Amino acid sequence: MRRIGVDTGGTFTDCVLVDDEAGVLLVEKVPSQPASPDAAILDGISRLIARAGLAPEDIDAVMHGTTIATNVVIEEAYAPAGVLATSGCRDVIEIGTQQRLRPYDLLHRPKPVLAPRNRRAEIAGRIAADGSEVEPLDEAAARAAIRLLVAEGSAAIAVTGLFSFMNPAHERRLVELVAEEAAGVYCIASSDVSREPREYPRFMAATVNAALAPLLDPYVRRLQHRLSDAGFRAELYIIQSSGGLATALRSMGERAHNLVLSGPAAGVVAGVVTGAMLRVRNLVTLDVGGTSADIGIVAEGEARLRFDMSLPNGLPLHVANLEIETIGAGGGSIAWIDGGGALQVGPQSAGAYPGPVCFGLGGDKPTVTDAQLVLRRLSPAGLLGGGLKLDRDAACAAVGGLAAQVGLGLEQAALGIVSVMEANMAGAILRSAARHGDNLREFTLVAAGGAGGLSAVALAKALQIPRVLIPPHPGLFSAAGLLSAELRHDLSQPMLVDAARLEVSEIEASQAELERRALRNLEIDGIPEDRRRCDHALDVRYFGQEYAVTIPTSPGEAFHEILARFHEMHEKTYGHSAPDAQVEVTAARVVGRSLADGRDLPSASHAPHGAGGRREVWFEESGCYLDTPVLERFSLRPGQTVAGPAIIEQIDATTVLPPGWSAVVDERDCIMMEEATS
Repeated sequence: MRRIGVDTGGTFTDCVLVDDEAGVLLVEKVPSQPASPDAAILDGISRLIARAGLAPEDIDAVMHGTTIATNVVIEEAYAPAGVLATSGCRDVIEIGTQQRLRPYDLLHRPKPVLAPRNRRAEIAGRIAADGSEVEPLDEAAARAAIRLLVAEGSAAIAVTGLFSFMNPAHERRLVELVAEEAAGVYCIASSDVSREPREYPRFMAATVNAALAPLLDPYVRRLQHRLSDAGFRAELYIIQSSGGLATALRSMGERAHNLVLSGPAAGVVAGVVTGAMLRVRNLVTLDVGGTSADIGIVAEGEARLRFDMSLPNGLPLHVANLEIETIGAGGGSIAWIDGGGALQVGPQSAGAYPGPVCFGLGGDKPTVTDAQLVLRRLSPAGLLGGGLKLDRDAACAAVGGLAAQVGLGLEQAALGIVSVMEANMAGAILRSAARHGDNLREFTLVAAGGAGGLSAVALAKALQIPRVLIPPHPGLFSAAGLLSAELRHDLSQPMLVDAARLEVSEIEASQAELERRALRNLEIDGIPEDRRRCDHALDVRYFGQEYAVTIPTSPGEAFHEILARFHEMHEKTYGHSAPDAQVEVTAARVVGRSLADGRDLPSASHAPHGAGGRREVWFEESGCYLDTPVLERFSLRPGQTVAGPAIIEQIDATTVLPPGWSAVVDERDCIMMEEATS
């Protein structure tokens, strides 16, 4: 099977082609085109297939990670959404829970309202908590409300019914009415987005979906058409925030809200696969690109899921998401001086255009890439094997201007820029680890992305992480992760069962129905029966608690074993447990997934892109420039050891090995770095 993985970042678009039969892996990296991301994708994959000697019709599948939804959320550039709500619930999405991101900030900015009041309407009709109909749906009023919402400019409509997770009949009918009254307007029911029993998170998930779908739909359709026009007949898949793939058709509609962490999710999947190959169970994945840094935790060989995610602006999105911490820290992050005279870095980024000052594309603000070039950690010959030239004099001028503002020398200012960004990343890693009480001394840091290797050892030292792992192609790590991802369907059924009066048959019946639906979805996706799998879990909590802990289960497993694992997980997560307390089961969950094709990817064919040599490089450890060997990445052979200081360069990334650390290449072309023993 021939597959292509494409990860679109803010600065570069990364492409990886795998031919399983020939055992070939090829990589390509091209500048992103923010105004037309699909154009960069076509450019990258066209170069790949030309190098492989293949025709477009020879490709079987294209897997894509996109930051379209991520950027919409960060920039709050949503499509105009409307809301049809149960009578009395019109303002639920604006009232929220009265929680504030910063409770002591007197000048706090309220959470954005994705659908202002003039684009919200309430409809008579009521479903009770047990799923019975209390009041019939007023269809005449609904039709009038739909026409009003369209007149107010709604590009999409979210249908948010009370207790629809118990009985979605009213929501289903309202979706039909929208199709009849406004055929060109996208519509989604909250019960199709989330089975969350709390109305605010469920209503918000549907509204986020409605605010994203009109923006994602044209992009995905345009990409499909461009691939088709270029001769590709391959199925297009898009990775979801859960780390699983979905067909493009599903991604455009009911799964739009699941793409908020689409791009970052692929890097965590790649971390899981890398850990399995190297038999490393605990990993911190760090993917640093041009715009952002994405941090994930792989514990005991598994990526963690959470169902209570909040968007950066505080809005809840209670659907399946990998635990990923994303911050505005990358090579393009802009350095600036705040009102108090302190140096800050990010979250604003120069992106691909105009980019860092050293790119020579019109950027005029100093960035992290400019600082690294000043310190000579990056080659003045340029990035992408010399395909992107860097102007060190321009970088020195930009960083020098900032240095004058804070009264520092050129190198001290450049080092300060890098150190501030690294401190931001270290804080994000600590937050991720603290959430589950992880001891980072038991973890390995996987540094990926084009800029990950530049800061990897500095972060490991600061966080007392004993080892750093650099994959063979760190700059294309997420794109490779796409090729190892599985199709995935996350289904759940809310319930409220007292463990003391538990009827195991009730839980088994719920999970059996969820499994049937999950397997049916995989069948529709064209997955052969022998490659369909289902994983089970239960949400469990102590009586009186608001939120639950998700516990993986096995069919037929004794319930007392599940309870024992719940107490253990609660102890690790929250620092306490109460084995004698009353326990409730609040939801049954099933994940339907396909078995991925060839998760153990072949090694890439490597062509050295430079001659190596030596250059003066500034290291914090020395406080001065050191004459440093510059090694071409794939001139290093398995078993070879390198002592710092050294710079290791390759076409897609640069790795800094400081004094006092050593590196060894393993049989899979990964570099493992550790503090040198005296």
